Amino acid sequence: MGKLDGKVAVITGSGRGIGRATAVLFAQEGASVVVNDIDPVPAEEAVKEIEAEGGKAVACVANITKADEAQRLMDTAVEKFGKLDILVNNAGITRDAMIHKITDAQWDIVVDICLRGAFNCIRAASKYMMQEGHNGTIINTSSAVGLMGNIGQINYASAKAGLIGMTKTVAREWARFGINCNAVAWGVVDTRLTKEKETGEEVAGEKVGIPKKIRDQFVAQMGGQILQPEDAAKVVLFLASDDARFITGDVLNVSGGWYI
Repeated sequence: MGKLDGKVAVITGSGRGIGRATAVLFAQEGASVVVNDIDPVPAEEAVKEIEAEGGKAVACVANITKADEAQRLMDTAVEKFGKLDILVNNAGITRDAMIHKITDAQWDIVVDICLRGAFNCIRAASKYMMQEGHNGTIINTSSAVGLMGNIGQINYASAKAGLIGMTKTVAREWARFGINCNAVAWGVVDTRLTKEKETGEEVAGEKVGIPKKIRDQFVAQMGGQILQPEDAAKVVLFLASDDARFITGDVLNVSGGWYI
């Protein structure tokens, strides 16, 4: 038996990185998964990977910064699989800049995706989760920088800190429905957002990543190791499973010693 047998999960930003690894692992553990991304290609590729292993998944291309699209995403879970048990707010983006140089556009895109997007999804999920005895779970992807701040990331740190406040509020409001809500504060996980910026990808019109010198410093602070998405997914699985049924309103610091 899998740890998520019979469960239905929505995972935002799951075409790549932590989200994709989580979607694959959830399916391996028995969940039916709605794979979400703003880009249809990686979303469909993730679904094919899950189905090739005998799992159940469907892709839903949706921009979670828009309330109606977030609602369509939650509706897809119920239309395709009959219910909604687990919501993983994983989608995120970076737009690094020093405080005095950051633009409105850099602030807005990070806060909209990381914070507003999570709120939109939680509010949309309320249609299905705010039922007595629902016993669902919500997992929000925060960051160690939301706990400690970070030079050049005022937008990202603010959004990720906001997610922690959101997590605790949802945990308080929805405890009566049997819903747990927790956050994970990641350190540096090996995704396209944390690759060396000098050779990094362009995402939504701007190159992402961390300058090599700074990235090396971060990795050194984590004992010379960097967390892989497949290992990160195991942490999310724990919080989504019955193993964590007595944990709610908490922030799990998974940063390898970067933040202590």
